[in-house]
Amino acid sequence: MHRRHRGCMELRALGRLLGAHPIVGGGVALLLRGDLGAAPWEVFHGGLARATGLSVGTAATATSVAAVLVALFAGVRPGVATLVNAVILGGCIDAALAVIPAAPSLAAGACYLATGILLLGLGTGIYLSAELGSGPRDSLMVALAQRRSWSIARARIVVELAALTAGIILGGRTGAGTLIYAAAIGPAAQWGTRLFANKQPRRHVEARP
Repeated sequence: MHRRHRGCMELRALGRLLGAHPIVGGGVALLLRGDLGAAPWEVFHGGLARATGLSVGTAATATSVAAVLVALFAGVRPGVATLVNAVILGGCIDAALAVIPAAPSLAAGACYLATGILLLGLGTGIYLSAELGSGPRDSLMVALAQRRSWSIARARIVVELAALTAGIILGGRTGAGTLIYAAAIGPAAQWGTRLFANKQPRRHVEARP
């Protein structure tokens, strides 16, 4: 019975992990279609797509794979969630972009932005409740912190600023939405995490990024 119960928890956690990605992909697509400025990494993915002719989702996948490899070289082993994110998130972004039209007005763009941030907060809560590890970019942040003996907060700021700067250089779109995202994503992620905090499966092995 114990083994069966543990197997059910594993499947439930995997289901949450897989289910989080279409929600996150939809949130990313709304930020991009709103055209008011996206998150730093999405600015980079958009700029990379513009410079190379790749789709935004393919650019995100390429970035994820590169981040996993760099982090692995630095000694940070990827978790299940890290690999799943690298493989399927880009496809979810492209699928959402295929069905979500560009915002027809500034007001619609603002609605896209607000909804996108809420979806990203919700997706983050579901993603973390699976307790199967962190995303590829988080692993890159951890690797930088370990290599430089920096705090996680400092490493995150450096990584985000580097992505934003590179995205701008490549032609990615920034704007007021980028600043709004920076201010709002923390509370949104906290809301999503608390929403699923009492529903997450209790796992016997601690997930590592």
